[in-house]
Amino acid sequence: MNTVASPRLDHRQTALKALWLAMLVLVGWQYFGTYSSIVRKWMDDAAFSHGFLILPISLWLAWRKRAELSAVTYRPSMIGAVLVLLCTLAWIVARGTGVLVLEQFAAVALVPALMLAVLGRQAVRVLAVPLGFLFFMVPFGRALVPFLMQITADFATILLQWSHVPVLRTYMYITIPGGWFEVARACSGLNYFTTSLVLGCLYAYLNYRGWLKRTTCVLAFVIIPIILNGLRVYITILVSHLTNMRFGPGTEHMTFGKIFFVIMMGVLFWVGRRWHDEPDASSATPAAPTRSASGLHWWPLAVATLVALSGPAFVAVSIAGAASNLSSHGSGLVAMPPTAQGWEGPADGKGRWRPLYRGGLIERQSVYHLIDGAPVDVFVAVYGLGKTVGAEMINYSNVVTDRERKSLTQDSTRAVLISSGQSLDVRELVVFADGGSRLVWQWFVVGDRPVVGPFATKAFEALAFVTRTAESERIVTVSTPQDADAETRLQKFMTAYGQCAATGFAAEHCDR
Repeated sequence: MNTVASPRLDHRQTALKALWLAMLVLVGWQYFGTYSSIVRKWMDDAAFSHGFLILPISLWLAWRKRAELSAVTYRPSMIGAVLVLLCTLAWIVARGTGVLVLEQFAAVALVPALMLAVLGRQAVRVLAVPLGFLFFMVPFGRALVPFLMQITADFATILLQWSHVPVLRTYMYITIPGGWFEVARACSGLNYFTTSLVLGCLYAYLNYRGWLKRTTCVLAFVIIPIILNGLRVYITILVSHLTNMRFGPGTEHMTFGKIFFVIMMGVLFWVGRRWHDEPDASSATPAAPTRSASGLHWWPLAVATLVALSGPAFVAVSIAGAASNLSSHGSGLVAMPPTAQGWEGPADGKGRWRPLYRGGLIERQSVYHLIDGAPVDVFVAVYGLGKTVGAEMINYSNVVTDRERKSLTQDSTRAVLISSGQSLDVRELVVFADGGSRLVWQWFVVGDRPVVGPFATKAFEALAFVTRTAESERIVTVSTPQDADAETRLQKFMTAYGQCAATGFAAEHCDR
């Protein structure tokens, strides 16, 4: 005997589905800037072009669950409203501090969070995999590029040595008798990694039932392509060596890489079929609803809606406040101090070397000289905190040297003494410009706090944005021509100007 749901239950279920769809439309409109940034990344970066397929695949996976979903009783959940709040807070912090990938993850996470708030746990449990698959829309993985480049260069060098090819490895440069190769960012295999991860998760879900098999499959689809990317670079260099550089260094290696990836995926699919599991027939049979809609509470839905829609409004108010505070300070945020302890300056540094940081609200470029004439160049650029005002300080386009956009730059972190007796951590690197090399010390400042490294800076940005303890941040570099006295010269400059230099030449610390 079949059980027929009451008309009142059907009416409420239909209303909840309609409200959820309406909420998705509202959220899509309010967070349109974030969602459109995801699509732009798909279009601009080949490593994430697979993103166009994620939503259709997710919808197809959800369609396969339609029978199970039809047997579920929808019930708004306060847990979902709490998750909507957490996603909105994460989006606010990420938006305010310019952490785009976190902003995108938070916006995508709103979709399952809203489903939990409106339709309840049973619906989310049924659609857990399609909802989870949506996160592959986010173009993530750029932070893995240095790690992948190192593995690729190491693996290719080892294989060349085993093949008795004379090889010299200098950081990301691999030199053989016929010429040299650079393992650039494009050679990292990030496109292999991201695409194979998506394919591995989809293949594991569709072909295996147990979590052990599924986990093993995903690991294989992640680890093997990383190793084979090193093999691809090795083959390219070996072919170049055997043909006296006639084949390999040109555009043919790009075509070879694409063919190599397709063959690699085909082999993994073929090997994986050996352990294929048959579909679980019992999961295709929907069960009758076991819960009544009586006592259904609608207020989690209202709370989730208000919270989700408040995020962009809160950021807009914060941006207006930050812009007003910064404009009230004007150009007085930066002060280049006068002559001190054997130094002459500042002189106008326009036209001299500077880091490739653009979009600062205020920029200062000056040069100081020791009494004997040796120069130290100073560059400071002030930005609004994260994305709250104007351009973002830390992004892919802003680099110390152009080589960072193409490959890894060899650098290190060191502690330098300042006049107060304290030490300041800086990033030290050597750049090539105007036919020579320069020793550069670089650091960031969030409010009055010196920070070294982009990830630590982003963390302090988030803290300052939430607590509203800072209005601006800045990039600082001091540099000098590379010679035997370069390090001593920079240390003398930092000792002479101490806390003023450490805080990014902030006016309140540089008055004399």
